[in-house]
Amino acid sequence: MIAAVARGRRDVGVEERPLPQPGAGEVRVRIEACGVCGTDLHLYELGAYTTGISPGHEMAGRVDALGPGVSGPAPGDPVVVEPLHACGRCAPCRRGLPAICIEGRFYGVHRDGGFAEYAVMPAERVFAAPADLDPAVAALTEPAAVALHGLRRVALEPGQRVLILGAGALGQLALLASRFLGAGRVEVSARHAAQAEAARRLGADRVLTEAEASPEALAGLSVGERPDVVVETVGGQADTLRAAAHAAAPGGAICVLGLFMGDVTLPGLPLFTRELSVAWSNCYARDAGRADFADAVALVDAERERLADFPSHRVPLARIDEAYALAADKQAGAIKVSVVP
Repeated sequence: MIAAVARGRRDVGVEERPLPQPGAGEVRVRIEACGVCGTDLHLYELGAYTTGISPGHEMAGRVDALGPGVSGPAPGDPVVVEPLHACGRCAPCRRGLPAICIEGRFYGVHRDGGFAEYAVMPAERVFAAPADLDPAVAALTEPAAVALHGLRRVALEPGQRVLILGAGALGQLALLASRFLGAGRVEVSARHAAQAEAARRLGADRVLTEAEASPEALAGLSVGERPDVVVETVGGQADTLRAAAHAAAPGGAICVLGLFMGDVTLPGLPLFTRELSVAWSNCYARDAGRADFADAVALVDAERERLADFPSHRVPLARIDEAYALAADKQAGAIKVSVVP
């Protein structure tokens, strides 16, 4: 098969590799689409993938083969993948929190993922997808599950006001996830015109400019304008945590979905005077008998019409370098770049 391979900083190439064989409790998935995530861009830039693995963790495809002891799903079934490996024994795993397992690893970061023609995954991490759903749209299940889990971390309540900082793919899906969980007014900040237009199409009540979403501008909001929940989706080196703290309503919460690769700064005074809560969120969970990933499948299916054009660019696996370049170049109008084997 053909697979992308992480070789180092800003270096992901394409190689021919043996077809992987599923072991006990595993399934082999024929990948039909795999999205490029903002986290992929950070890891690509830093050379932080495990050397030699195939990146890509937003996977959709069809079951191709079953390993010993696996009775389902059946070969040919459309599926999406929850790209986690966990021990299943530790306290976080027993609480349904495999993403924070002490032995946890991520497919597409530490182990082979979906920028390949085939990938082998644990059967328990494979979820059925609607048969008639575009695979590039189905692959949005993964970031949708990230957004749902984060909003549950801050206990978003129906009718609450939400501000989402950042209108990349994760921010856009956080908009839909907020609505899915019953949010009232939802506002989104966007740096680029294509992102702003996408947020409007997905139902944002207001799209803020970069200037309107600055810490200084948000500090001047009246009490009635302040969001109950601020969702940070940018990460990196952005000043969005300071902006979130200045924006949130008294007793409000900040949900951190963005990946910060270094130290962060939080302003103590607004956190203290307004008793704000800050919740970091790492991927998804299966706590309280509910799988965020299963709910994300339902969300993406319900929003399939509005998400039809969300995969703005589809790039063949053989041109994986082009996929990274498009995803990084926001001036190109990319919302979600999907790699298609």
